[in-house]
Amino acid sequence: MKKKVCGIILIISIFMTFVPYIYAATVVDSGTCGDNATWSLNSSGTLTISGTGEIYDGYGENAEQPWYDLKDNIKSVVINYGITNIPFAAFRDFQNITSISLSNSIERIELEAFINCTKLSDVSIPDSCKYLANDAFARTKWYNNQPNGVVYCGNFLYTYKGTMPSNTSINVKNGTIGICGGFYNESNLVSVTFPNTLEYIDNSAFSYCTGLTSITLPKSLKSIGGGAFSNCQNLKNITFPNNVEYIGRLAFSDTAWYNNQPNGLVYLNNWLITLKGDTIKQANTITVKNNTIGIAVNAFGDDKNYGYENGDGAHASTINLPNSIKYINDNAFEKCRYLTKINIPDGVETLNCFSHCERLASVNIPDSVKKLGGFYDTAITNITIPPNVSEIMQSAFLYCASLKEVSIPVSVTKIDYGAFDDCTTLTDIYYGGTKEQWNKINIDTRYGSNAPLLNATIHFAKEITNKPVITSSQVTKSNNTYTFNVNVSNVTADCKLIVVLYKNGKVANVKTTTLTSNATNNKTLNLTATNADSAKIFIWDSLKNMIPLCNAVTKNL
Repeated sequence: MKKKVCGIILIISIFMTFVPYIYAATVVDSGTCGDNATWSLNSSGTLTISGTGEIYDGYGENAEQPWYDLKDNIKSVVINYGITNIPFAAFRDFQNITSISLSNSIERIELEAFINCTKLSDVSIPDSCKYLANDAFARTKWYNNQPNGVVYCGNFLYTYKGTMPSNTSINVKNGTIGICGGFYNESNLVSVTFPNTLEYIDNSAFSYCTGLTSITLPKSLKSIGGGAFSNCQNLKNITFPNNVEYIGRLAFSDTAWYNNQPNGLVYLNNWLITLKGDTIKQANTITVKNNTIGIAVNAFGDDKNYGYENGDGAHASTINLPNSIKYINDNAFEKCRYLTKINIPDGVETLNCFSHCERLASVNIPDSVKKLGGFYDTAITNITIPPNVSEIMQSAFLYCASLKEVSIPVSVTKIDYGAFDDCTTLTDIYYGGTKEQWNKINIDTRYGSNAPLLNATIHFAKEITNKPVITSSQVTKSNNTYTFNVNVSNVTADCKLIVVLYKNGKVANVKTTTLTSNATNNKTLNLTATNADSAKIFIWDSLKNMIPLCNAVTKNL
């Protein structure tokens, strides 16, 4: 009997060993969802996203992701380590999702990411997350289960739930890094105290809070969303910190503070917020004051009725910016249809701001720029991408019908969706690297995107193994004439020696001369400029390609 029982137990044990394999969930569908991201859905209803970097934004009316048609089958979502974002509306209306697991690599959760996931009851935001958008978890079971009052989600103040009592004051708890929203039209809110951990206030977070009369924004604050305090009609006093990097469109419009500002350029501390009054908007030349560090979203593009579908931005043909500018926010000059001339100061790292500047044919772009976009529907005919740009942004040159030539440096690793769409005259791309390097660039080609770029003739840099070297350089000054003596060795192919004079960060004069292969290349160049303060010496393969062949030498004068 004992043997019989032991035998049965042994059989059961063996069976149970193989049960997981018999009933293991199998993959029913999979695909890509980012440059280095993949997704898979198994038979148990678990959607797993793996890889590194960002998930692509969705497309179409519903911002559809590749798993959209399977939404009724998805019960749980697992985001593995390495993925950094959940894009706009990625799981909107996925009403069978009950749980999500977010790894500690997630940095951003965008607007409406899980809105209307009515069965989603458990939400845990990792400490790695630096941005949680308004309505990311609206109308979920998790939200419905929250008590009335201030609702927090991880390190974020998510919203205010229920009816706010009269004369409410809110002390945002220490450790909060973002305010997602949810105070819209709360007229009973009379004061808010922000912690010194706060980094951003999202779009419309306090819009129409008519009970607010003053705010003190903390030194830690970096970003203020569009309309964040708009229509706070009694808000008179704003204490503004020095470290802000982004101010959204109409962030302080129709407040008592704004309405009390005189017509002209409206500043808040060291930021240019907008233009007020028809006189300044219709001026031929606009000069931004010294020590300004930032220009807000749509600052030149609209003020209430300006910059909408059929509107214009500022009418200026010339806009002068001081060298103190560090931040030019998205669409800062949108619909400045008369703009023909502008210099971008050195130090600006992201440039995405000239959409619908229909007369803008050229822009001086400094080497500090790392992300480039916002030339949508301009008159650009050719452009040289600066040598530190890593990303050409989405729709960067969309509808640039006059664009014929583009010089792209080897620093570019990503060309986003639609960057060169509808560039109907684009014929030539001058690339600073080899064909092998070009093929490694992440070029978004979904749905035929960037076809004009791929159909253009691509000119690759010459393979130069022994690159030129600037062995010595001396400069002397007589009155306003600067004489440069430059010695160059290892010139194995014809190229250009270029000397550029700068004054207050702007180009004052340029001289070029040809260097010939296997020749003695000792060159003297004379340049004239009034009180130039620095110079750079370059060697490029040509003036057309402008591909650097060695490191530039900087001279302080």
